[in-house]
Parts: sequence; structure tokens; C-alpha cells
Amino acid sequence: MIGLFLAEWRRTVVETVRYPLETISSTMTLLIVFAGLFYGTTYVTHSPIGGGRLTTVVVGYVIWMTMMAATDDVGWSIQNEAQNGTLEQVMLVPWSPAVIFLMRALMAILAFLIPMGIVITALLAITHVHLHWQWLALIPFLAALGTAWGLGLGVAAIALLFKRMGQVLNIIQFGLLFVILAPVVKFHALIWHVVSMVVPFTAQVVLLRNLLSHTPTSHWIWWEAGTNLVLTFTVGVLSFVGASRLARHRGILNHY
Repeated sequence: MIGLFLAEWRRTVVETVRYPLETISSTMTLLIVFAGLFYGTTYVTHSPIGGGRLTTVVVGYVIWMTMMAATDDVGWSIQNEAQNGTLEQVMLVPWSPAVIFLMRALMAILAFLIPMGIVITALLAITHVHLHWQWLALIPFLAALGTAWGLGLGVAAIALLFKRMGQVLNIIQFGLLFVILAPVVKFHALIWHVVSMVVPFTAQVVLLRNLLSHTPTSHWIWWEAGTNLVLTFTVGVLSFVGASRLARHRGILNHY
């Protein structure tokens, strides 16, 4: 496992150094999109976004871009390997395919920490929001990462069978934005509890937002966040393993 970790880390570093324009462009895109949304909304409404709502927007946007990167990486890795004709070789290594692509997702997030830090600093400077970090917030953040990887494995299962899934990822990205920014906490209590356990990221986002804004948090949200993580990750792993076996059985690993 250590050998796999080092190999994937070396691959990530080489790709980042060899193609720096991709990293710079993605960072600038995230900043430009948020600046457009922020100043565009201020201009249209003729009033600034203020108070706790602005904190919600900043936290929600940061979570969205992080979860989007974590979810997309597994699916894009499958599609790129298939397009390059190397998917079959990757699937024949001694480790489980799910372990390999989860390791790649972990390396992608580690490489994403630097541009993410730059974007967060710039967002706080633009909006003048002051977030009071709590180490306890790491728990829902890591739970959200695990949920993203589970969802990413589900997307990768689709990529294994259909090879091209760019539009599926686009749908998931905008779906994530809706889930993260929508005021789901205002739903009826029973509906909220069901949604928070079934819909990915719902409970984790609310929990993380409450911790960073020092809002009182119910103990139920912690249980719902854990249930959401276990459910999404389990379904993602099972879907990927099933799709991997089906692709081997059909002999379509080397097709694109």
C-alpha cells in the first residue's frame, strides 16, 4: 500500500509540475466565477449580501468547489485512462481498482490544497468575511470528502461501462451546488431528517456551516452526517465493484 501511495503521489506531482497552466487556470476560474456571482448579485439587487447569509455563501462555495474536485477526479481518471488506452493495464495491477482510484482521489485532494488555500484567502479578502476555524469542523469536512469519494466511485462505475460521462459530471456539479446552497434546513422536520441521511452532503454541509458560524447544532445532525457518509460510500463502492466485474465479463475495458 505504501508503494501505491508513493507511486500515485509521484504521478500527481509530475503532472502538476509538467502542466502548471492547468492548475493556474482552474484556480483563476474558481475566483472569477465567485467574483462574478458576488458582484453580479450585488449589482442586480442594488444591495450588498451581508450578515450570516454572506458567510453561508462563502462557506458553501468553498465546500462546493472542494467536493466537486473530489467527486469528479475518480470519474475523469477512468475516462482519461480509457481514452489513452491504458485502462486495461490499470485494472490488471495487484491492487483492487477501487483502492487505486480512491488513492488517486486522495492525491488529487492533497494537490488541491494549495490552490484551495489561495482561493479561500482571496474570497475572504473580497467579501470581508471572518471565519472562526474550529478543529471540530475537520470531522464534517472529512465526512464530506468520504461522501464525495463514494459518489465519485458511483460516477466511475458509469464511466467504466459507458466510457464518456462528461455531461453526467456536469449534472452532478450543478446538483451539488443546489444541495449545498439550498436552504434545506427549512424543510419540515421529518422531510429534513430523511433528506439529510439520503441526499449526499446535506447533513455535512449544515454541520460544517453551523460550526464555522458558531450556530447551535443538534446532536441528530452528527448521526445523520455519519449515516449519509456510510450510505453513500457503501453504495459507491458496491456500484464500482459491480461495474468493474461487468466490464471484465463483457471485455470492454480496452474499448473507447
